[in-house]
Amino acid sequence: MSYAADLHLHSSYARATSPSLDLPLMARWASIKGIDLIASADFTHPAWLDRLERGLVPTGGDIYELAPRLQPDADAWPPPKFILGTEVSCIYPQGGRSHRVHLLVFAPNFDVVHKLCVAFAAHGSLTADGRPMLKLSSHDVLATALSIDDRCEVIPAHAWTPWYSVYGSKGGFDSLEDCFGDLVGEIHAVETGLSSDPSMNWRVPELDGVSLVSFSDAHSAQRMGREFTVFAGEPTYDSFRQALVDGAIDHTVEFFPEEGKYHYDGHRKCGVCQHPAVTLERGDRCPVCGRTLTVGVLNRIESLSRRPDTVQQSESGLFVDPTGRRPPFRRLVPLDEVIAHALGRGPSTKGVRAVYDQLMANVGTESHVLQHATLDAIVAIAEESVALGVIAAREGRVTIEPGYDGVYGTVRSA
Repeated sequence: MSYAADLHLHSSYARATSPSLDLPLMARWASIKGIDLIASADFTHPAWLDRLERGLVPTGGDIYELAPRLQPDADAWPPPKFILGTEVSCIYPQGGRSHRVHLLVFAPNFDVVHKLCVAFAAHGSLTADGRPMLKLSSHDVLATALSIDDRCEVIPAHAWTPWYSVYGSKGGFDSLEDCFGDLVGEIHAVETGLSSDPSMNWRVPELDGVSLVSFSDAHSAQRMGREFTVFAGEPTYDSFRQALVDGAIDHTVEFFPEEGKYHYDGHRKCGVCQHPAVTLERGDRCPVCGRTLTVGVLNRIESLSRRPDTVQQSESGLFVDPTGRRPPFRRLVPLDEVIAHALGRGPSTKGVRAVYDQLMANVGTESHVLQHATLDAIVAIAEESVALGVIAAREGRVTIEPGYDGVYGTVRSA
């Protein structure tokens, strides 16, 4: 048995998120996407926590589901289960410089959540943002969580993003041990983030001992499931934790990392986007204005890696570690982007939305359409150009413009 999980999400109480993000909408879109387990998001925010306690009911195994009054009358697919998880932002000095690290924090039940909120509230405002800024080190957030309940789990979020991550070029560290000190053994996983994929992380020996997970970091419901992790086992809290410890991950589903908005180095204001090799040769100053470039994810991985990239693609489309030590992964392009490119329209237009809805109603979840639906099944509902675009993206036949300095890249079916 396995289940698809997206465990990095946000509610309407987090900064720069859709105001419509509530529990029923999150559950509905998780079903559309084909996700079985999602994070509650933002449990540190008092108003959202109140909604969570009124809107979720336990189902056993420290997993929750929507209360009956919030369940849709009819749905094409089963609604997801929920796990209690949030994200916090740590901003603190260490080793003579300022560090900024985002962490995912998971708790087994609401009693533990309330204790975490009391502890965190002493170090930052929990009402200002669903992703609170805490004047705590990453080590101390982990120590606090474990002291409250040793079943709490802490995962470094989007581990390579320049501004707020454990390895980020602007505010991170060069190793997990530098960040978490004597508690580094309690870090069982890192989130690779949209701008990197597992094969990039395989090059860093330090990460051999931790699981690599991928989640969407969605700020709107439609972006849920753009990355997710398929865990082995049944969806319970302890099964999830043990899977991280044991590396019991079936596979992950990824963005093309070039589509992430921090893949290459660059300077958005001047439109400068460059490969790390160019930065190494010419320095980290913008060739237009002279300001410091934002050093991207690929550059940071190159600087900390000790191995070449040896990833291989199997006949099934999965990317595999030739040593067999790591779970495989798949790269996909979001379905609305595939449809938009095929029809020559914007992803948010009514025409694209109509085709998307028809595919969901007649073919299957977005995950199924992107990974498994046949050409004939898609052509029966949408134009042939859409079907060919799905198959091309599935097979990796794409054209790419890498993202940089906060600008998303573009990946289009060839």
